[in-house]
Amino acid sequence: MILSIDYLWFKLFNTRGLGVKSLHKIYEMLTIHNISIKEFFALEEKKANELISPIARGKFSNISLDNIVNNEDPSVLSNYQKIKEDGFKIITIESEEYPQNVKNIMQDNAPIILFCKGYLPLLNTQGISIVGSRDVDEFAVLLTKSIASNLALSGYNVTSGYAKGVDTAAHIGALESQGTTTAILSYGVNFLSTRKELRRLDWERNTLFVTQFPHYEKFSGRNAMTRNKLVCAMSRAVVVISSGPEKDFDGKMSGTYDAGKTALQMNLPLFVLSPVLFSKPPQGNMDLIKNGGIEIKNGNDIVDYLANKMFPIKEDFNKEQKTQSNSQINLFD
Repeated sequence: MILSIDYLWFKLFNTRGLGVKSLHKIYEMLTIHNISIKEFFALEEKKANELISPIARGKFSNISLDNIVNNEDPSVLSNYQKIKEDGFKIITIESEEYPQNVKNIMQDNAPIILFCKGYLPLLNTQGISIVGSRDVDEFAVLLTKSIASNLALSGYNVTSGYAKGVDTAAHIGALESQGTTTAILSYGVNFLSTRKELRRLDWERNTLFVTQFPHYEKFSGRNAMTRNKLVCAMSRAVVVISSGPEKDFDGKMSGTYDAGKTALQMNLPLFVLSPVLFSKPPQGNMDLIKNGGIEIKNGNDIVDYLANKMFPIKEDFNKEQKTQSNSQINLFD
């Protein structure tokens, strides 16, 4: 049996009945007893049961020694090997490489595993996220590239969601200035492909791809909303280029607005591109500024602001999180 730490967490991650909260219960148990998952799997059955019993109750009754240890689905090992062969590294919540800010901010909502490919030191660097609509005009694309370039030249890692529109422009703007960028995905590693816009740039050395989703998970609006929390938690600040209203007339939710709202809940600086720069001012930009966003007109505004201000990390973010509603999600904003 493979006893590497990343494989054992991957095995638990793929165990039927164990969700994010259950996995965090197991992680909390290991932390309290100061043992790694590898050491736990090596324990005698009696001792392992003694550790499991106190948490395997009520809604966590699916946490059992049999469920944890005896998951012998052969596809788990083959999928693990395929992911590694494809160049992805599995960063577990036990790893020193795991981003500490994500642990601090998201707490028991922090992903147990991050699947990463690229320049791993970017997991724990000074990042600023740029978010915005998928469907934007050339003016917004040029503004995004300019802001991303300015931030990259000032030493910040530019983070975004690897979608078309603003996200792609942010990644390109950073790379064109010989900066670095992190792309946080809303789907599993099986569906990652290099965008043609990046192929002409030095993306292999200066880019990190990150996803919290299982390898087989396809894109969905719900995943995009979940991804937004990780985008914010991995950033020192968040920049909104263009956002629709929180909900449109059909009840569809704006992913960009959700990211901005999440940044405010996390007590991160939220910079919002001034509505006056647009021929048709984005409603979401106006609303986010009213709710605490900092109105800016260029990347210099952001750099100057951060150089003169210090912002604490809000430790109790997960207490403020609300269950995602069943509203439709606007995938084009």
